[in-house]
Order: sequence, then C-alpha cells, then structure tokens
Amino acid sequence: MKQLGCSTLLYRHFSLAQALDGIRKAGGYAVELCGRPSVDKQFTHLDLNLDDGFDNHCKSIQELIAQNGLWIESIAINGRQLDHPLLLERLIIATGLLNVQIVTVNSGGVADNDNSFSQFVEKINRVSSLLSESKVRLSIKPRVGRSIHDVPSIQRLMTEVNNQQVGINFDPTHLYRSQVDPVQALNYLEPYVLNVRIRDHQLSQEAKVGPVETQIPGNGVLDLAGITNKVKQLPNITAVVLEIVGLHKSPQPSLESVQNIVSSSFNYLKPLLFEYVATPMTTII
Repeated sequence: MKQLGCSTLLYRHFSLAQALDGIRKAGGYAVELCGRPSVDKQFTHLDLNLDDGFDNHCKSIQELIAQNGLWIESIAINGRQLDHPLLLERLIIATGLLNVQIVTVNSGGVADNDNSFSQFVEKINRVSSLLSESKVRLSIKPRVGRSIHDVPSIQRLMTEVNNQQVGINFDPTHLYRSQVDPVQALNYLEPYVLNVRIRDHQLSQEAKVGPVETQIPGNGVLDLAGITNKVKQLPNITAVVLEIVGLHKSPQPSLESVQNIVSSSFNYLKPLLFEYVATPMTTII
C-alpha cells in the first residue's frame, strides 16, 4: 500500500511542530517540507533565508520529524529560489542533513512559447546538475499556463534534460485544467514520475484552481479512484502527498479546520490506496 503524506503548505499559519503533529494524528507518514518563503504572519517551515544557525535549524527539523515517526518525501521550493546561489547552497546542505533525495519545484515560463520553454529548461539543467552532485533529483510539477503543462510539453522536457537528474511531480489537477485526462496521461508519463500530489477539483476546467472545499478528496469530480489505481502500479512511488492550496487566504483558518481537512482527505484516500495481497490459506476440514 502506498503511504499517505501531506505538504506542510497546508499548515503555513502554524509551526512545523503543529504541522507534523497534525499529519501524524491524521494517519500520515510522509511530508513534503515547504521551503518556500512565507508572507507576514505565516511560518516558513524550512527557512533557506536563515543567515545564522542554518545547520541547527535543519537539525531541529530532523528531531521533530523523528519524534513524530515521519519521513520527508521531498523539499518544495519556488522557481525564484533557483536563481539564488546562496539559497541553492543551503538547499543542498538541507537535503544532506535531512536525508532528502528529491526537491520539487513548479514549472515556470509561459505555455506554447519556445523561447520561454528553452529558458526554463536551461535553468532546470543548471540546477539539476548542481543537485545531482549530492545525489538529489529535481522534480518538476507541470502547471496550467506554464511551459510544462500537458503531456507533449512534459515529453519534450524529458528529451531535453537528464532523466537521471530530473523527473515529474504528478499533480492531476493541473493536467485536468490543461484539458488533459489525468488517468490517460499516466499511461504516457509513468517513466518520468518521481512524486505524486493529490487533491480533488471542481467540474470547471478554467485555469484558476477551485475553492478549498472542492479540493478536498471526494468533494470534486476527478476520477480519484482511477488515478490512485494507476499510481498504485508505479513501483518508484512510496507515498501520495496531499496538497490543497488557498488556505493561506483570509480569513485565517483555525488549526482545527485545517486538521479536519487533512483527516477527512486521508479517510477518503486510504481505501483507494489499499492494495489487496493474496496470502496462502489453510483449509479447515
């Protein structure tokens, strides 16, 4: 059975200790550790901008992870952080101290623009080469409206990068909003998938993501049963990670409301990720 995990992005209004405690209580095992900078009054769970005591910062994270019996599936950063050598240096330090092998970043650039695509690929090749020296792989999340957004653009990307260093962070909602069937897409993308993100989505395929309520698994229209059935067949995927966006907006959610979202999402997803394993039976006469 694939494990369930959660991005600490959902807990941006709360400390990492509260986030990890919540993920554990909901029944999660894996964590996407958010290293993206936060706005005022939000927490940065992995602070790559920390000038002093960064090693101790990472060690305190490691202790919290261990205390909760969790593991870090990946570190999430944004595209702008890829342009800062000092932040990349700290990122590499963090992956070593925290035993992380995958860094996730969203696709940049603009869809259907060759120049923009080439610039994005150049950046990815530069950064992935640096990370590979520490045996860390870069996982790109296709995003609606960006250079990498559908099956052809993903396939093109993978011909222009080192696929030992770069892979895909599979998020069915972005493919859905790019007018792609996520279940069918996995038939073509399976060799490239390094991570899986999961949430539901409203019926509309407009570019803007739907309200938080429609992202909670079971509240939207995505074929999550079909998606998870395909994901269960991916040998390199250990965990499926919940990522719901929009919780950073006003009004600030309570910890209880975030916890309810994570718990209800896990409760819906667990049966879908269950894998029946046949075992020998003893005949009783």
